[in-house]
Amino acid sequence: MSQTARIVFSDIDGTIMHEPKTIDRDAAVLLTPPSASGRQGVISAATLHLVAQLRSRGALFVVITGARLSTLLMRLPYLPAADAYVCENGGRILYPGSDLPTACPITEDAEWRSSHDQVVGSVEQDAVQPKDRTGSLWELYRRLLAEGWYLDANGYTTSFRVHARGDKTMDDLRGLAAFRSEGLSCSFNLGAADFYPATSGKVMAARHLMVRFGVAAKDCCFLCDDDNDLELAREVGRAFLPSISSDSVRQAAEARPEHFVVAKCEGQGVAATEEMLQAVMTHYDLQ
Repeated sequence: MSQTARIVFSDIDGTIMHEPKTIDRDAAVLLTPPSASGRQGVISAATLHLVAQLRSRGALFVVITGARLSTLLMRLPYLPAADAYVCENGGRILYPGSDLPTACPITEDAEWRSSHDQVVGSVEQDAVQPKDRTGSLWELYRRLLAEGWYLDANGYTTSFRVHARGDKTMDDLRGLAAFRSEGLSCSFNLGAADFYPATSGKVMAARHLMVRFGVAAKDCCFLCDDDNDLELAREVGRAFLPSISSDSVRQAAEARPEHFVVAKCEGQGVAATEEMLQAVMTHYDLQ
């Protein structure tokens, strides 16, 4: 087996975890409690074992999601054991292990979190209501709130989500995303727009981890499905798609079939995840 360092990045929703309605076969699964937005997820026991096999054979595994910090922490007991956990579109990075004997030991990358302080304020603001936080991200939050946008910052600490509801259309939301403030980035996920510091984002967090772990982008891959995954999907050596959640991802996959590997049972929940994890093992010759 080759000893080349590798990282398998993986999104959560639509990638290694799926909506309960997608389960149409006799599979051993874990059902998560509802997230802050009311979404539940299922992850198969086979998925957990396949990720464990990848790691036992030399690959690093990194969960990287747009989900809020509170959702990631709630889901930790249901997720595969990983070498790092990234949430809020790259805003927070957590590593397994702690100096203290806690029930679920994790340690935050404090240097990474502090690199966003100018835009989102310090970590001490986590307990402050979003409308009262300092930083240019929260200035934008207050402006959009005054303009009548439907905002979701519940459980978020370095980003917030904007929905097109009421008299606000998707075209309005796309226009808003195109003219965001300096120092901020935006991506679409699950039909909504996420705003966060330009210093974060999935691809920026992934680059930080590539440096930390000493792995080149060409030796990484990404399990993914949605718009906010595309930049990182294009940067790594190959992308594996258990499902496709947006037209832009489908177009990218059709344009570069040698780079984007789409599951034969695409969209069929945990079966597609297991297929893609097996494909990752084949890609890296880790069977």
